[in-house]
Amino acid sequence: MKRFFSLVFILAGVFIIAGCRNPSLRAYTVTFNTQGIGTAPAMLTVAEGSKLTAAQIPSPTAIPTNKSFDGWFKDPAGAQPWNYNSDTVTADITLYAKWSDVHFTVRFDTRGLTTPPAPVTVIKNHTIPATDIPNPTHRTWNFSGWYKDKNCNTQWNTASDTVTADITLYAKWTPKSLLKKELWESKKTEGLTNYFRIPALAQTKDGTLIAVTDLRYNHTADIGRFGPNGEWNQHSDIHRVDVMVKRSTDNGLTWDSSSTKITNTPDNPVKYGYGDAAIVADRDSDNVLIICAHGDTRYGDYTAGNASTRLKVVRIRSSNGGRTFTSPEDITTSIYGLNGNWGTLFFGSGKIMQSRKIKKGSYYRIYSAILITDTAKHLFGNAVLYSDDFGETWQVLGDATVSPIPNGDEAKVEELPDGRVLLSSRTENGRLFNIFTYINEGTANGHWENAQSMPLENERGTNGEICIIKVRKADTKAPVYLALQSIPLSSKRHLKGGPEPNIRMDVGIYWRVIEENISLSALADSTKWKKYQVFTGESGYSTMVMQQDHRIGFLYEKYDHDVTYSTDMNDVYDIRYESLPISTITNGEFEAAFLTE
Repeated sequence: MKRFFSLVFILAGVFIIAGCRNPSLRAYTVTFNTQGIGTAPAMLTVAEGSKLTAAQIPSPTAIPTNKSFDGWFKDPAGAQPWNYNSDTVTADITLYAKWSDVHFTVRFDTRGLTTPPAPVTVIKNHTIPATDIPNPTHRTWNFSGWYKDKNCNTQWNTASDTVTADITLYAKWTPKSLLKKELWESKKTEGLTNYFRIPALAQTKDGTLIAVTDLRYNHTADIGRFGPNGEWNQHSDIHRVDVMVKRSTDNGLTWDSSSTKITNTPDNPVKYGYGDAAIVADRDSDNVLIICAHGDTRYGDYTAGNASTRLKVVRIRSSNGGRTFTSPEDITTSIYGLNGNWGTLFFGSGKIMQSRKIKKGSYYRIYSAILITDTAKHLFGNAVLYSDDFGETWQVLGDATVSPIPNGDEAKVEELPDGRVLLSSRTENGRLFNIFTYINEGTANGHWENAQSMPLENERGTNGEICIIKVRKADTKAPVYLALQSIPLSSKRHLKGGPEPNIRMDVGIYWRVIEENISLSALADSTKWKKYQVFTGESGYSTMVMQQDHRIGFLYEKYDHDVTYSTDMNDVYDIRYESLPISTITNGEFEAAFLTE
């Protein structure tokens, strides 16, 4: 019996030493307070002076998804964290859980139309406070709410939708209806005896629009010799014509209050003309190039083999985004030198096209179409020139001796989505098309096809603009490319006489989807082209660009005043600018691509 009690005493001593390590130390209780959130771990009993390890103290359980556990603290306010390296237990203690809300980031995508609003932080499972939801504005688009998806199918409900993860909300935009702008008015803007013709339009890299027109003094005829009132059957007076420029820095909402005359032809000692301007603004720099015709003889008055009667070619340049321009620089010799059989020529007015794909050195390639009469005074037709140094030097695209559209008239160039070059030329009641396919883009080696005609409606033949743009389908939101071709949609008989056979009417835009690798014959299928009428009434030449705000800037000749034509004058126009949404042009079938991108 004595041996039994001795064994119990020894075991008890071992237990005390093992549990408390020192039989002279007290044991204390550590209690955990979660401050009403989640479930606390069980209390601990530890020896006096013990340190606590992180492994001894588990985190609370049943934590709400909108709360984050930030550790155990000595005080309810969470100001004094328990330090596992130095703190020891010297009494019964309570440790307090510190909590923070789980936050997610909400970002706002304005599709690049405006500066994106700053992201906001929202507690998980909470709504976005109304005061934190931005309301962006734009001068040519209406903001129509925030949506959960890029296609703007499901709108964010500010009253009930909660944030459960990092998200991006997408702005929905609808186009505003904007007023038309009369940039130049014949018989008004520059005096009662002067007129405007021939619009051209470009957009600089910062979105500035540059509009160009001819100022034609005393009558509406072209460069060359006419009667004093523009009589076509007379050649007594050299017609004075100047090139005028206006700029807009707000997507066409406002324009310069006055024009800049960049040719400034003198009254004396000689009157002569500059006109039919073609323009391009470089997408990577502040350089702007204008090519225009110059001289004292008409294009049609060229004398076979007499170089002195040919139209001259001048280059006008800007290095500051069109704020100022150089004096006209004669480049006639270099252009005619591309083919010794060219007798007289001029560049098609409106837009010089810049490639979206081909870049040589500092510049993307530019293209312009010319109309040519040969040295024997026979129609040569169209040719396309290209330049890899932004108009410093030019080369012929394809065989310089063979016209891609031998029966063409004033023409324009565009680039198809796959990089092929599209030539669109004026003809009566439609267009003439041809396509150049590269074998080697760098050397410009390639070939033209056989030109094809696209018959349209009763239109007398007018210079217009061809434009390829990326859009999206309004229903499926799928991206596609559209071709836009602007010309008057009809004409009417010239009841009061005049040198032209009829009057141009109802300028508008033909449009169609461009399929991948579309063939020339498919492109010329007139049944695939739909139309949108921009203006009702007398209207002529037109040009257009895709603006930085993803609307079509449309500049055209129109006249809707009461005017009496004499037998020697017609084509009295004002130059009007309009900003057209894609959805308006296509009757809601398509809309601007940026609404998804």
